[in-house]
Amino acid sequence: MALADTIEFYRAAASSRLAPGQRSELGQYMTPAAIGRFMAGLFSDVSGDLRVLDPGAGVGSLTAAFVERLCDDPVKPVSVSLVCCEVAPELIGYLSQTLKESALQLEAARIPTNSSIHSADFLLSYSSGLQADLFPENRCDDEGFTHVIMNPPYRKIHSDSEHRAALRKAGIETSNLYTGFMFLAAQRLRNGGEMVAIVPRSFCNGPYFKSFRKQFFSLMGLQHIHVFEKRDSAFRSDGVLQENIIIHAIKDAKPAKVKITVSSGADYEMRPLSGEGSASDITERVMDYSSVIHPNDPDKFVHIVTSTRDQGVADVMARLTATLSDVGLEVSTGPVVDFRAKPFLLSQPDGEAAPLLYPAHFRGSNLEWPKNMKKPNAIRVAEHSRKWLWANRGHFVVTKRFSAKEERRRIVASIYRADLPGELIGFENHLNVYHVNKSGFPPPLAAGLSIYLNSSLVDSYFRQFNGHTQVNATDLRALPYPERGVLERIGAKSYGQDFLSQQVIDAIIESELGL
Repeated sequence: MALADTIEFYRAAASSRLAPGQRSELGQYMTPAAIGRFMAGLFSDVSGDLRVLDPGAGVGSLTAAFVERLCDDPVKPVSVSLVCCEVAPELIGYLSQTLKESALQLEAARIPTNSSIHSADFLLSYSSGLQADLFPENRCDDEGFTHVIMNPPYRKIHSDSEHRAALRKAGIETSNLYTGFMFLAAQRLRNGGEMVAIVPRSFCNGPYFKSFRKQFFSLMGLQHIHVFEKRDSAFRSDGVLQENIIIHAIKDAKPAKVKITVSSGADYEMRPLSGEGSASDITERVMDYSSVIHPNDPDKFVHIVTSTRDQGVADVMARLTATLSDVGLEVSTGPVVDFRAKPFLLSQPDGEAAPLLYPAHFRGSNLEWPKNMKKPNAIRVAEHSRKWLWANRGHFVVTKRFSAKEERRRIVASIYRADLPGELIGFENHLNVYHVNKSGFPPPLAAGLSIYLNSSLVDSYFRQFNGHTQVNATDLRALPYPERGVLERIGAKSYGQDFLSQQVIDAIIESELGL
């Protein structure tokens, strides 16, 4: 039996020992053998003396897959040093056995080897300097790792946690364990060292990972992105519904091209002659690096174009050169955070209150207010609450920050026409609001902007860099927009119509943008 298949038994046994709550707390979901083989096949150079790091090793599935590849390659490395980190005591026995099996395979292939297990938290060990052999303070370049292969834990970390403090000490501000692992592992690579990681796609956009993207891609040159067409493909046995990708990057590389592959299933295998990973239904595109990470983009969003159709969408959007500020608009997250405004919230309006709008008040082009629901409908106007309220005049365009499962589009835009009573209006924090200095703007511009945001064109483009259901104001600012005159012309065609089908919306956009 192949090594990775043997370790698959350890993975199944270990998963059964970890309670669901414990796995969630650790953020740990172990990699199936097929995906491990695919990942191991992405490394481009496995020659010479190798020093390999698996910083969240689990039972060692990825290390085993890498060793299997080395043993199967026609040209063998000179030597291999395996370094595995694992924090869960329940997994150390399995990991130890994996390294013993790996050593036997490498010895049979006449590859000198040594291995070590660090039973500690990778992030905290890095910060404390307790593992001098793993993280030497004054290392030379040739003391760094040649390869990192990992499936890091993914779990949010609070700003006051010890992990967040450790990452700050290491020079990175990030809100999730997996990006912390990626950054610290990148720092431990020597120049020209390679990383292959399976991680959530969420780091590709949004404000929370901006600092990480800028620092990570200053260290690492992106070579390859693999996309799972179905969200449950990667960790189906663990019941994880997570949009994951696999990335291959090289330290200090300046690639001109990025390979993007897509597969719908998880039936991966190693090509015996080339040593590359593949799948039965894989599709492949090669993109200019500048079209994946735009060189002038301060946010360093990662755009993943997976098909000829998506490339057509990207080409069309590249012709739209106006920014939101060029249009004369701003977009902000709704300023009313209900738990902070709790003393002022009212289930029903009265004479001293301003209307308060939640996503539930909007259903397509219709506004239902007040609404019989658990959430409040109004906010009392007082000295302390006035700072959260805006002028109730002009037209506002609002989008929901979280799209519901039944909605076909990620961005769902509606118009608020300032037709509710009072001089002030409140927008709750789960809305993004387009405005002009906290006030509304003319109807044709609002109508045109709403149609543009609700178009299939924008939805397809948005999905190229947004891998989750959350829509942040930062994402909306990053969109290219038609010029203001074009938006006003679009709005003039449709203003006053209560409902437009998706087909009509797309036809208007195609006509006005000359598609």
